[in-house]
Amino acid sequence: MILKSKYVFESKNTRMYRHFLSGVIILVSLFLCYSFFCIILLLDARNEGKNAKATFVQTSPDLIVVFTGGKGRIKHAVKMAQEFKQPNVFISGVHEKNSVKSIMNPIDPNATESTDHIELDYTARNTVENAISTLKYLRSNRGLNKILIISSDYHIMRIKMIINTLIHEDEKYEFYFTPVSSDYLSFSSIKILYTEVFKLIRTKLFLMYWDQKSPIEKYLLN
Repeated sequence: MILKSKYVFESKNTRMYRHFLSGVIILVSLFLCYSFFCIILLLDARNEGKNAKATFVQTSPDLIVVFTGGKGRIKHAVKMAQEFKQPNVFISGVHEKNSVKSIMNPIDPNATESTDHIELDYTARNTVENAISTLKYLRSNRGLNKILIISSDYHIMRIKMIINTLIHEDEKYEFYFTPVSSDYLSFSSIKILYTEVFKLIRTKLFLMYWDQKSPIEKYLLN
């Protein structure tokens, strides 16, 4: 018995439509999966924020760290420092032309004494280098155990992944995270969020194969 193809009477136009429909279904499925992962990023950041808030109800972090690159991060860090009465702030990824004064003036022009405990890192140019600079600072300043890292909500999961990869097994630092919320009614913010998923995957692959003795510049991770 000869089995005939299901589409033996299919016309050229019908076949093209079927392939087009299949392609659309695949693209929509991929988009939905990608969007679901974006939601996971934001939910993870929210949970980390709740955890940090619960942890520092009656105590303060030993150090507040800011990973620069997004709107409102430094301003939020200053607010947290005032709330926790914690003047020790480490800002990683600062442009070489900036100083503590130039950074603080737009936020709090009256800040004087509080800026004495703000340290700037000019070396980091990407998130991996932010993490490296932060760990170097912690290792050279004993007594800093509970660290509060501040960055944009979409950025938190990638920071956690990098920190957990680079930290030594015998190091007992406790990292907490406070996300700065983004305005997702803005198309630019949505674009950044969707780009972050790609960066997260790329960074994961990078950390799996990166020889930490080799220079990081050639990888151009942001």
